[in-house]
Amino acid sequence: MKETLKKLVELQKIDSEKLDLKYKRQEVLDGLVADRNEYESLERRVADEKQRQQEIRDEGQRLNREQAVLETRASELKKRLDIVRNTAESQAVGREIVANENKMQEHFEKVDRQNSDLEESLQKLAMLQSQFFAKRAELADKLPGIKETLAAMDKEIKKVDTKRKALCSGIPSVVMKQYTDLIRTRAPYMVVEVQTTDEGDYTCSGCNIGLPPQVIGDIIKGDQLVCCENCGRILYLAEKEEQ
Repeated sequence: MKETLKKLVELQKIDSEKLDLKYKRQEVLDGLVADRNEYESLERRVADEKQRQQEIRDEGQRLNREQAVLETRASELKKRLDIVRNTAESQAVGREIVANENKMQEHFEKVDRQNSDLEESLQKLAMLQSQFFAKRAELADKLPGIKETLAAMDKEIKKVDTKRKALCSGIPSVVMKQYTDLIRTRAPYMVVEVQTTDEGDYTCSGCNIGLPPQVIGDIIKGDQLVCCENCGRILYLAEKEEQ
């Protein structure tokens, strides 16, 4: 059983190594996802700003048509004013001219806002496109290295799996079931070393609860696996303690 316990300790190291590789692999993937999300966000913002810019240009065309109508109206009113025959009619035409001029003033204010919005949109679009193209170039540079890194990590994980499989074949199935059950509740530390306090007492390094002398004796005897009564982890002694 002592040999089995040593294999379990080694198995835990292998599982820890595999878990560490998986975490690192996921970090690489998370970084790639974050970059892609940023790239796609910029792509959408560029498209949205192009759409906004088109809407501003469409508004500019509408304002141009509106201005043409107002200018035609102003020309017509001027001609009417030139041919009026009495004061009342002249005053009526004059009021229409003033009203049309007010509309023209409001119109020019709209044109100013439209020009300002268009200039702002042009600047914003230029900035977004610059960021978008920069991010696209960055991704293009990164992607080959990321693929290479992931391939290397997958290769390492495969090596660890092969080593694990070979080690597990030498561990009794009932012990493997006990170890696997502990993974669900006590990962990443299922097999833990017994610690010795300054006062010479023993504790479980998994939960720091004191262990009675009988438990230490059972571990040294090596007839069976010994578990912490508090946390259920499998216990082992450092070689110097066993001696």
